[in-house]
Amino acid sequence: ITLFSQEGKKDQKVETADSSKIVGEDKGQTLQIGSISEKDKDQVYVRFAPRGAVYTLPRKIKGTLNTKPADLRDNHLVRIDTNILDRITIDVPGKGKTVLARNGGNWTIASQNNAPADSGAVRRLIDSLQNERGTKFVEDVASNLQKYGLDKPRLQLTYSSFASENTAETKAGEQPFATIAFGKEEGDYVYARLTDEPFVVAVRRGLADQISTDPSQWQELSIFKFKPDQIHRLTITTDKELSLERGENNQWHWVKGTGEIDGTRVQALLNTLSNLHAVRWLGATKPQNGLEKPQLTLAFTTSPDNKVSHKLIIGAPANDATWCAHADAREGTFVISKGVP
Repeated sequence: ITLFSQEGKKDQKVETADSSKIVGEDKGQTLQIGSISEKDKDQVYVRFAPRGAVYTLPRKIKGTLNTKPADLRDNHLVRIDTNILDRITIDVPGKGKTVLARNGGNWTIASQNNAPADSGAVRRLIDSLQNERGTKFVEDVASNLQKYGLDKPRLQLTYSSFASENTAETKAGEQPFATIAFGKEEGDYVYARLTDEPFVVAVRRGLADQISTDPSQWQELSIFKFKPDQIHRLTITTDKELSLERGENNQWHWVKGTGEIDGTRVQALLNTLSNLHAVRWLGATKPQNGLEKPQLTLAFTTSPDNKVSHKLIIGAPANDATWCAHADAREGTFVISKGVP
């Protein structure tokens, strides 16, 4: 900062282009910003009224002082303390609620008898919402929620903590601490708000689309969890049926079928089937999944008496590299790689 004495610059003409008030304890004080310095085009003349002197400051000071209140707002959609997050409730009017619950380091689907959830997908959702920034603040005081479809949100997501018993700080049960409501879509954006905040923001439309409202789509990707040597009988059905059973010394023999058994191929199939993972979940089963007329059905037992049975049904192609599939102990349809089995 270069300081010019008032006496040394008494003939210098300072044209005041802008002024800003700096509020002190007793009264406002004015900083006047004048013209660009003749000697240094990156500097501007300024005058701080109480000191009665002219200075030069970097020219970018004008941009800094032109900052509007809205420029200082945190435009993150939501910020939460994930350490106290125990429940995520996804609510779509008319379709019921999906409740995801933390269980140690993993997540379950509480609304589906605490079935294991895809914990990685839940964590990605949390991170995505934490990192999402509003495109713009639409209204500071949302007096007309109907205008934005937020009087009756099409989707609400609620964060809650949970305590199994009363403590000195909290009561037992679920304690919601933040709710995001999504309303009407407009172009590439969807209107949203935190229900305990007065303002409405516009966020990218894809954010709401990636929040699955079908509980089956939150299931873990692991379909079967066995060891290959636990499989005792295997039945393969296409346009015909073949059935093999494990005998003494782990030797396989035909129950239905003839010819030499390729032990290497059987073992490869057992390895894949016993630890089968989905690529992703599609959700509720639909006719186009082709499961009513499957391409292949694999049934197997995991007990020597063949009373504990499991079934994998493979239907229509999902795309060039995957198939639609269903397991009898799981809800909905998932996708597996075409190389499986």
